[in-house]
Amino acid sequence: MTRQTRHVPTYTVYAVLRATTAVDDATVETVAAGLRPGDEELRVWREPDRAALRASTECEAADLEAALELAHALGEDLRERCPGDVLEAAALSDDDSLVWRAWL
Repeated sequence: MTRQTRHVPTYTVYAVLRATTAVDDATVETVAAGLRPGDEELRVWREPDRAALRASTECEAADLEAALELAHALGEDLRERCPGDVLEAAALSDDDSLVWRAWL
């Protein structure tokens, strides 16, 4: 008898943080190094000439809403390493997306 594993969907999650000070390359490197050690899918980058810091990764979740919660957690992880406000968190699948935006 063979056992089949249950398929768990994979989502792309991302978060955007508006830093309280300008974000330079050194900040990006520092945040990326400590954000999620071992996450080979993690990407951290900044917008040129802005205080926006962005991060994205792939994750498994039961559904789109659960993936959005993981995106919120990614945003909070960013905020712990770089002072600022989380502006946006999103979860994307091949077929749909769910986005949360802050009302500041």
